[in-house]
Amino acid sequence: MRLTALSEVLPGEPVTNRDMAERFGLHEKWLEKMTGNRSRYFCDPAGPEGTPRTTGDLATEAGRRVMEAAGTGPSALDFLVLTTASPDELMPATVNVVADRLGLNDIPTFQLTSGCAGALTGLYTARALLAGGLRRGLVIGADSVVKLWPSDGDIQHARPAELANFALFGDGAGAALVEADPAGPGFAVEHLMLRTTGKGRAPAQIVRWYGAEGAPLVPGPDGTEVREPMAHEDYKAIASRVPDLAVTVLNELTAVTGWQLSDVDYVLPPQLNGVMTEKIRERMGVREDQAVSCVADTGNNGNALPFIQLCRALRRIGADGAGAAAGGSRVLVTTIESSKWVLSGMALRHRPAAPGEERRDVR
Repeated sequence: MRLTALSEVLPGEPVTNRDMAERFGLHEKWLEKMTGNRSRYFCDPAGPEGTPRTTGDLATEAGRRVMEAAGTGPSALDFLVLTTASPDELMPATVNVVADRLGLNDIPTFQLTSGCAGALTGLYTARALLAGGLRRGLVIGADSVVKLWPSDGDIQHARPAELANFALFGDGAGAALVEADPAGPGFAVEHLMLRTTGKGRAPAQIVRWYGAEGAPLVPGPDGTEVREPMAHEDYKAIASRVPDLAVTVLNELTAVTGWQLSDVDYVLPPQLNGVMTEKIRERMGVREDQAVSCVADTGNNGNALPFIQLCRALRRIGADGAGAAAGGSRVLVTTIESSKWVLSGMALRHRPAAPGEERRDVR
């Protein structure tokens, strides 16, 4: 399988810690210390027509951009995969709404509910579809946190962990156009792994969905009843387990490929928040110049993050010319999903466009 084009979408203007402090009465320095994130992006549900308001809007724009980057149209695609933890509705599936908007029809579509491992789960699914005889498809990862926010904007009764979530998460989307033909420019997939490791372990990340009655009332931190939060994070479990699991993925990728870590051009570490990502990078033994991270500036936009990292790696490859003389840049991708503990990773070799060939691979 080959990734022939990539895209990323971040809605609106970056929302800084100062913006968050002014809007919600939080402390700017506290936000920086808790997450290490400097900014994030949010859809505006009341924004002007044509701007992203929902997960579906983000996914549609990511799909449009990647087709533009690849110089292809809807008729050339054989399938569409959307991975998300925040679909707009349970039905119709957001993937089918996105397909309609992109002009896709008469093709199989798949919507996968995933968290941090979602982008690679989508690519894993795409690889199977291509191995089954399809030629070309589109994989999109998108998330929006609008449903996690209290409708009245009141966070005075929120727990500290909930407050951290407001600064941790953000909205975004990314996409990859994939092809079965391994020859040609782009990212050739040399290895792709995906497996659960959560047997007998409690989930460390929960996102709830409620029926017609809405969220139930639960005891709040001050003894009053509050609505149960949509999201829960076990930060202690994440902090203690994710770095070692990331090392497990990295070791498997280097063992399978035979690559020495010191010779790998770029490594994409798991993107939890700015503070944790840096700790994970150090635990993995990845040099600062190797690491491609974005979460401190984009916020944690879940299923979109690996695509956004790959976009930025591709720009660095173009700027650095890394590995061109040695057969292409080597890239390792590592993601850990803490919801029920999923490991995923990918080894890529980037093949540059031939001399004189137009480079249309990222938007």
